[in-house]
Amino acid sequence: VHELRRNPTQGRASVLEELAIPAGQRSLRAVVTRVPGPEAEQTLVLLQDLTELRRAEQARRIFLANISHDLRTPLASLQAMIETLQDGALDDRDAAEDFLRRMDDEVGGLNRLVNEFLELTRIESGELEMNFAPTDLAALLERVAGRMATQAERRGVAIRVALPPDLPLANADSGRVEQVLLNLLQNALAFTPGGGAITLSAEAQAETIRIAVRDTGSGIAPGDLPHIFERFYKADRARSSGGTGLGLAIAKHLVERHGGKIEASSQPGQGATFTFTLPRHNAPAR
Repeated sequence: VHELRRNPTQGRASVLEELAIPAGQRSLRAVVTRVPGPEAEQTLVLLQDLTELRRAEQARRIFLANISHDLRTPLASLQAMIETLQDGALDDRDAAEDFLRRMDDEVGGLNRLVNEFLELTRIESGELEMNFAPTDLAALLERVAGRMATQAERRGVAIRVALPPDLPLANADSGRVEQVLLNLLQNALAFTPGGGAITLSAEAQAETIRIAVRDTGSGIAPGDLPHIFERFYKADRARSSGGTGLGLAIAKHLVERHGGKIEASSQPGQGATFTFTLPRHNAPAR
């Protein structure tokens, strides 16, 4: 800014220039204008903070890159299988049926991606309706564990539920809490090897109920933890089980709509624990 002020306009009435301040990671737009003064010409410098705008633009670029990747991969797989079928694999019944099953899986994955993206968009725009009511979390946790039992058994993973006998009711939208739990369980299952276990637990606090989903999987690297709830963020794409990368972002927004907080903790190689809070029935949701 001092340099612009010293030689502000180079013959022009005003100059517009964008400045970066690395130390503070800020972006500024400077408008330097010559104005007449009582004795001599003066310089007017107007600064506009563009930091949030530039961060939003960067987030948009990352989002487009991620969604392009998540669309391109299954589409390329579908194209390859179609070409293989056209080249003669249709004549081999077993091969054709295998390709059709795999194509159906890819289409299902694309549908999940679109549906979860639309869901997240509705949540972020505030269009999602919430129906708060007294909710029996003990019954809800047992039901969610039952829904995931078959999938967990196929992978050789045990799902356990550890609850106190007198867990109070929560003030919650039971359908949305079930969605949060399913997303957390699916994430835990994706990174827990056969022989491992996932534990669902809950405990009452003064005004909230704290729910935890703990696994014995591979854990989360310290560098990944701050980003784990970001849209499309996948801590390790090489180990991805085909998830959309939106489940944890959706879980975060749904918990926050209840006035709660969600967190993740982990030591690499020692599993991960996701915890979130919900208001008790006698503490109204925000």
